[in-house]
Amino acid sequence: MRKSIPLFSLKVGALLVWSFLVIPIANAHFLQTSSSNDAWTDSTAIDDETSDKSSFLPWSLTVWGQHRSNTMDHQLGQLLVRGGNIERSLVDAARKVQGGQMGTFGFSSGFQLQARSKHMWKETNLRLCGSMQVRWIGDSRWTPEMYDLVLIGNAGHLGRRDVLDGTGARSSAWINAALGVEGKHQNRAELGLVYRPFQYEGVIETGYFYVNESLDDLHASLRAKARISRKAGWGLSLNAEWHFLREEAPFAFHVQLRNFGAVLAPNPLRFEVDTMLETSGLPLTGAGWSIASLQEEGAVEGLYTVDSSGVDLQLLPGRLDMSFEYPLTPRMGWDVQVQVGEWMPLPRAISGLRRAFGKHWQVGVQLVAGGWGRARPAAWARWRMPNERAVMIYIEDPWGWGGGSAYGRGITLRYESL
Repeated sequence: MRKSIPLFSLKVGALLVWSFLVIPIANAHFLQTSSSNDAWTDSTAIDDETSDKSSFLPWSLTVWGQHRSNTMDHQLGQLLVRGGNIERSLVDAARKVQGGQMGTFGFSSGFQLQARSKHMWKETNLRLCGSMQVRWIGDSRWTPEMYDLVLIGNAGHLGRRDVLDGTGARSSAWINAALGVEGKHQNRAELGLVYRPFQYEGVIETGYFYVNESLDDLHASLRAKARISRKAGWGLSLNAEWHFLREEAPFAFHVQLRNFGAVLAPNPLRFEVDTMLETSGLPLTGAGWSIASLQEEGAVEGLYTVDSSGVDLQLLPGRLDMSFEYPLTPRMGWDVQVQVGEWMPLPRAISGLRRAFGKHWQVGVQLVAGGWGRARPAAWARWRMPNERAVMIYIEDPWGWGGGSAYGRGITLRYESL
C-alpha cells in the first residue's frame, strides 16, 4: 500500500526555495525613503556655465531610494517581512494582479557626489571632474506557480505541471570613485575604481513540480545556480555623459552611461543543483527517502554541489539613460527618458511636462512605466536660489506614500553649487 504525499510537506519545500531566493531582497522593500536617481530632465542645469567666481568648486550631491513591485502592495509585503495575520483577501488580490506574468520586485538606493574644477586652461573648456557613488540595488522575480506554492499551496494545481523557470533573486552594493575630464556642455568621461563589499544571486534556470489528482505521484525537476561573495571585490568602471545642445536646434538630447565595468570576485561560494525526483509516495519512516530522513541534518547535501575555487569576473549592474527635451513654449517643455540596465526586467520609460515659474522655479509632472512596476505618476520641483545654489526634489508615485495598497514609492533629493 502506497503512502500519499502530505500537502503540508510540499508547501514547506516550496517555502524553503522561496526563502532562499526571494525573502532576503524583500527585507529592503519597506524602507520608508525611496526613489529613482535622475528620473527627470532639466536642461537649465546643463545650460548654466560656471562663472568660476566662487571660491568653491562647482558640485552637486544627489541622494535617492526607490522600491517597486508589479504585484505585491505595501500591506502584503510588510506582513510577509515582519510577520502577522495575512488575510486571504490580500494574497488573492496580489495573485489576481500578477495573472500569468512574472512577479517582480526591485529597489535602488544610494548617493552620488559630483564635482568639477575651474578651467584647466584659460582658452579651453576642459576641466578635471570626478564623482563618488555609493549604490545598493536588488532584484527578485517569481512565476505565478511559485507564488501559489508558497502562499496558497498546490491544492489547485493537482494534475498540472507547475513551471518555476526564471524564479530568482540578487542584490549588490558597491562604491565607485572616479576621475576624468569634462568639456563643453558638461560632456564628461570618467574612469572609476570600484569596491564591492558583497553580492549574491540565485536563479532557477529550469524547474517544474507535478502532483497527480490522487496525491500519490510526484515528479519534480530543478536546475538552479547561486553565488555568494565571500570576500570583497575590486574592479574598474566607466562613467560618461554626452549632451547635444545647439542654438540652431529646437531640442536637446542627453546620454548618460553609469557603472559600465566589471569586478574581480575572489573565491566566491558557488552552489549548483541539477536533480530530478520521482516518487509514488514518501513513507513516514525508514531508510532512503522518507519524511523522517528528509528532516535529518544533512539530508539534502547530496542534491547540490559547492565550489569556491578561482576568481570570477562579474559585470557591474550598469545603466544607460537617454533623454530628449523639446520646448513647447518659451516657459514650457516636453521631456522623454528611457533607462536600461541595473537589473530592471523592463526598460524604464518616463514622459512628462515641465514649466518655469519666474526666474527661480521649475516644476514638472511625469508618467513612469516599466522597471519593476506598472505605470505610475511622478512630480518634481527645482528652486534656483539667488546665491548660485539650487535644490531639487523628485517624488515617484506620490499616492504611494499615503496608503498600503500602493506598489512602491520613491524620492530623490539634490543640492547643486552652480
